Amino acid sequence: MVIVYASCFGYAQQGNYKFNNFGNRSILLTGNVTGSVSDLGLTYYNPSFLAKAENVGFSLNAKAYQLVDIKIENVLNENSKLTSSRFNGASTMAGGIFNLLGTRFAYSYLTRSNFNFNVNYGSYYLNDNILALFPDAERHYANIGLNSRTKDDWTGLTWAYAFDDKFSVGISGFASIYSYSGGSDLSHTVESTGNEVAFYQNTISFRQKSYGLFLKIGASYVLKNIELGLNINLPFIEVYNEGTYSYNEVVAGMGPNYNNFVDNYFDDLSGKRKEPFGISLGAGIPIKKSKLHLNVDYYSGLGEYKRLDIPDIDTGDTSLTPVSFNEERRAVFNFGAGIEFYLSEQFKAYGGFSTDYSAFKSSANVFNLSSTDNKDINIGSNFFHMSLGVDWKLSWSSIVVGATYSSSSDSFANPYTLNVDGFEIENTLNPELKYTRWQFVIGIDIPILGKKVSNIFSKDDNEEEN
Repeated sequence: MVIVYASCFGYAQQGNYKFNNFGNRSILLTGNVTGSVSDLGLTYYNPSFLAKAENVGFSLNAKAYQLVDIKIENVLNENSKLTSSRFNGASTMAGGIFNLLGTRFAYSYLTRSNFNFNVNYGSYYLNDNILALFPDAERHYANIGLNSRTKDDWTGLTWAYAFDDKFSVGISGFASIYSYSGGSDLSHTVESTGNEVAFYQNTISFRQKSYGLFLKIGASYVLKNIELGLNINLPFIEVYNEGTYSYNEVVAGMGPNYNNFVDNYFDDLSGKRKEPFGISLGAGIPIKKSKLHLNVDYYSGLGEYKRLDIPDIDTGDTSLTPVSFNEERRAVFNFGAGIEFYLSEQFKAYGGFSTDYSAFKSSANVFNLSSTDNKDINIGSNFFHMSLGVDWKLSWSSIVVGATYSSSSDSFANPYTLNVDGFEIENTLNPELKYTRWQFVIGIDIPILGKKVSNIFSKDDNEEEN
């Protein structure tokens, strides 16, 4: 029997730059708002729009719940198809806008990423590879567990200034608290006649923490009623990084020449986290009372570097074995479009489409560490995002309701391939992972709270002057 539990592609989505969107209306436009953002998402997409923001006040990001479905095919044999679904919460954002010292500020908090991947499956099977090694084998059980977790929380402050009615600039600074961890547990147990048992187990785990700063510089200009926007994402400025790594292997029941037990653990490892330079161009084009939103995004590549600097490990061989935990990214372009359709004074409909190409050339992940010969595996996935929803304007607030859809497919190295002395199992199948995500979102803007915050700061300024 095979058991699969999976939440999402945490291992892949670090190489995708548009997987999560922020801001009530920006989500329903799939983030295509660099030249036309009109909600709290401006702190992320283009801070210059803060200078001309109206009635944003305090905002709760559209609360998203997601239904994630993963299918894994060709794991054990050509006809195997494993599925798993999970319903849980998604990334969120909150913040507000206020006036201080004669200029406009915004504060915001967002969960930039919160991804989990946890898959565990096992099966009893015998094939020619097993019987070639163990001619008297009666049973063989293989089990593989893989997990990966990424979480990145941003806390930011945004400032903007309008030179005139047409041209504005702004800057956002976000402090990032980032964690990345993963592990694998692979085992094979073979029982032969006479109650002879052979056992192999390999367990690997890692953890990386990083603290640093993201800076975004935005500009916007109104040209013949067409809004144009430019947003520059500067490379990540890292302040602190540390990590751990462990490797354990057991071979038993194979005889004195093959039995083996190794145990490696490294703490306080040096490491790096890099995020590349990026630039986005966007336009908001009015069509009577509706609006078309267009966007193009570019991110530069990253040369190969060590995510964690792991010492050579003892695997029981005569010499130490190097461990590669490196990452390399290619430059990518993404494009997208959204439509804001006027229905009435109270209702607007939104829709959007966006590409989200993976930047990974090689990735530092648990699949690398679990693969044969520790080879690099490109597990990045290309996603396509679509969205649809409505904005209901009330006298005291604005309520946004909608849904988004994302899909992708990719292959990965088969974890049943094994190559250790005396215990070699080949599996030529290429497993494929198919991913779909439905997000159901609801959010609310409450301008009156933002006015109260502004009044408090204005009152303090007046008291200082007096």
